[in-house]
Amino acid sequence: MFIENMPVMRGVNIKQIPMRLLQPFEKQALRNHSQSLQRLAERGGMNACEILGIIQGLSWSQLKHHEDDEACLIKWVAAQPLNHV
Repeated sequence: MFIENMPVMRGVNIKQIPMRLLQPFEKQALRNHSQSLQRLAERGGMNACEILGIIQGLSWSQLKHHEDDEACLIKWVAAQPLNHV
């Protein structure tokens, strides 16, 4: 079963984002998590820091949690074309 939205773990103001927005970053998700985006969604999703990391091309060891990660993710999602969140 294809999951259309990536759950945002521990998200307060954003609970999920369309999987189509993350598809271009599948390779980085595989590098960081050794799992496909689909499998990550099936297992409960990723937190905002992890999602931002794959979008920015950061490796797992480069990830650093920031208080504004969720706000940055919301801003990124809102800036995507044809956003229907």
